[in-house]
Amino acid sequence: MLLCAVCIYCNGQEINLGEKPGNGIIEDGGRGLEEAVSAYLETNLLTISLTSVSSLQVVVVDKQTEMTVYSNTWNTTSGQVIDLSALPANEYELSIYAFGKWWWGEFVLEEE
Repeated sequence: MLLCAVCIYCNGQEINLGEKPGNGIIEDGGRGLEEAVSAYLETNLLTISLTSVSSLQVVVVDKQTEMTVYSNTWNTTSGQVIDLSALPANEYELSIYAFGKWWWGEFVLEEE
């Protein structure tokens, strides 16, 4: 898997965020260093930040059941804050589509 320098910080634990492997998506063009995605999980709030305005799609999948538990799309944004407090403690896969490609990472929600 190709990893980049952008990371997800999850309850103080750094998790690499990279291109989603085998996504089959044709990119809209080259990605420059200025086109980066970052995400931060604090308690149950997932904050996604983009370095510039882009369309954004966020999908969260429960790794145990392989079911999509959250999905939303925004036409133009530079970031979003998503409340995941309705989700149970578990491991999740995060997929983010921005700048013409998919970004991928994993995180764990823990009981408070």
